[in-house]
This record gives sequence, C-alpha cells and structure tokens, in this order.
Amino acid sequence: MTWINAVVQGLLLGGLYALFACGLSLMFGVMRIINLAHGGLAVLGAFLVWTISTQLNLSPFLALLPALPIMLIVGYLLQRTVLARSLRGGALFLCSPLSG
Repeated sequence: MTWINAVVQGLLLGGLYALFACGLSLMFGVMRIINLAHGGLAVLGAFLVWTISTQLNLSPFLALLPALPIMLIVGYLLQRTVLARSLRGGALFLCSPLSG
C-alpha cells in the first residue's frame, strides 16, 4: 500500500508543479511580466488553509471556502497596485551584448 501512496503523491505533486508552471507561463507569455510572487502567493494560500483548518478544526477542503476569497482579494490588490503599475512602464526587453 505504501507504493500506491507514493505514486498518488507523486502524481499530485507533479500536477501542482504543472499548475505553477502554467501560471508562470501565462503571466510572462500574455502579460509580459515576470511575477516571482506567484509561488509565494501559493505558499501563503496553503498556509492560510492550514491555519484555518487547524484553528477551527475543519477539513482542509472546507477551509478552502474562506481562504479562496481572501487570496482572491490579495491577488486583486497585488494586480491593481504593483502589476498594473509595471504594465504602464512598458514592455520588458532582454539586454545582451549581442542585441546591439
């Protein structure tokens, strides 16, 4: 039974990494912004779920119900304050000696 657990945990962790990669490629590909806070926000959301579930003795799935709107507000505020400001600054260009 332990190898089944290892396989399931490996698939779930791989799926989580795939979601993070999709989010980062979406941020850089569509918006042309390198958002290095993406992973930090995911960890903050997971910590918030853990805190809510341990403090209120809830299932982590039920703790998602209040955590998701809170993280939505945090993400929206980050978008409106930091990311929108950098979008107005112009596109990001890579500077290298070969680019002239």
